[in-house]
Amino acid sequence: MKRKEKLAIALFSTLILLSFVDTSMAAPPSFIGVATGDEYLWVPTINMANVNTTGIALFGQENWTIAYDMLSELYKNETGMDLGSFAGAGIKLAVINVSDQITVAPGIFASMLTVDISTSAGLDNWTLVANSTTYPIYDPNSLNETTIVAAFAGIPLIMAKGTNYSMMTAGFTSLITANPYTTGNITVQTQGIGLKITLKSTYLMASIGSAPFNFTIGDVVFNVRWNLNGVFEYGSVVYGGLTIASIQLITIDESIPGYEIVTVVGVSIATIIAMIYIKKKKSLRNY
Repeated sequence: MKRKEKLAIALFSTLILLSFVDTSMAAPPSFIGVATGDEYLWVPTINMANVNTTGIALFGQENWTIAYDMLSELYKNETGMDLGSFAGAGIKLAVINVSDQITVAPGIFASMLTVDISTSAGLDNWTLVANSTTYPIYDPNSLNETTIVAAFAGIPLIMAKGTNYSMMTAGFTSLITANPYTTGNITVQTQGIGLKITLKSTYLMASIGSAPFNFTIGDVVFNVRWNLNGVFEYGSVVYGGLTIASIQLITIDESIPGYEIVTVVGVSIATIIAMIYIKKKKSLRNY
């Protein structure tokens, strides 16, 4: 074999090796628990028995029936399906890319996560709501009680591994107590790898204002939890000790076309009140 041919083969082999090394050496930072190509699916569930029990207790049988009938009609007009029979509801996230570690601010580091997020309100009826959307996952070791709140924006589906939820609780508590409107009305507690957020009845009643009939609402509790990889695992809405609604991470079963998951759909306390306000041509203040 001629020298030029040997050199060409060696160069070609080196290029192939470098190409392989380029893709295989790149690894997410240690605080990232997901990888490019990962897919996750969350499915909501509403406990209709608890919803009905709560609705009747709060508003009485007649008013609850009005609110429920209005919601059923609204839902059918929007989706073409009956409220009591709902399949395929969910949120789906696909990890498109995980960047190397970057410096966001002096001493604060992050990795940029690029994702596609789709939602479904019906059987195999996915709608892309976030296309190649990029947001930072902060290195928890570079955050403090003040800056850690930035890592929690709208209950993210992906958090950093090793997030200090006790520090996050302290950060949120500082913000809440600094505001005279929220202090004493909202509490945040650490709950394992997650949080327990309580909206006090006094805060909710003040937010609702003048209702179309007399009723008293109690505390509403939100529970949110992530797994050890930082993936949102479970969330629930609890009222009067009853779980009204929940959403849970499930394993995607490739044998189920379109990720068909049968769920029971009902309403949360906020939706119940909203439906009654629709009847009175009023709207709730958004918080």
